Amino acid sequence: KKAILIIVLIPIVFIVVLAVNYFIFFHFGSQITQGEPISQFDTLKQAILVIDVQEGTTGASYMEEYYMKESEKLIMNINQLTDSSSQYQVPVIYIKNEITNFLINILNDTYSPDHPGSKLDERLHIASDFILNKDKSDSFTNPKLDSILIQHKISKLIFTGLDLGHCVNSTILAAENRKYEICIISDAVLAKSDSLKTLQLNELKLKGHQVINSSEYIANLK
Repeated sequence: KKAILIIVLIPIVFIVVLAVNYFIFFHFGSQITQGEPISQFDTLKQAILVIDVQEGTTGASYMEEYYMKESEKLIMNINQLTDSSSQYQVPVIYIKNEITNFLINILNDTYSPDHPGSKLDERLHIASDFILNKDKSDSFTNPKLDSILIQHKISKLIFTGLDLGHCVNSTILAAENRKYEICIISDAVLAKSDSLKTLQLNELKLKGHQVINSSEYIANLK
């Protein structure tokens, strides 16, 4: 009877451990960093953030119908932005999910380091060597992002990628805490649906953030 009880308890304990780990991971993963307010620079310098455009979000490793349908247009617009920006020495920073938590990867290993889903979408034009990993929704949880922005004296961030309701939004909140000027490229971001994207963009406008399309951004570079 004792052996049977142990056999029964082992999977129950394992499931409980998985559940607790899952809760802790996503609870802390949704927290927003505070950071230090940025210095006030004499000239306004900007950088583009390309967030979570990966094989596991927009590429072959992901099967979300809306993302798949919108991915071609999204990546085309991002490529135009980054190609144009690099000509004007605007830093382009790519940020991607890479989860090393073993228990999370048991449930879903799409973003584990060895899975193709953790790689940048192969359709992206890689315009710089700034490729950072994160395992939480806020991109600033990787301290290298702060370092790069401070090193280049950046005071304005241009947001592209997905999801506007999650990782992009979390990074915007963290950028607000640091007093960055914020611009969202409306045709270079995705949410779970058109309606959610529109709602989120309207909320960002109400907060005083700039929302423009890719053509307007490129025209302002010249």
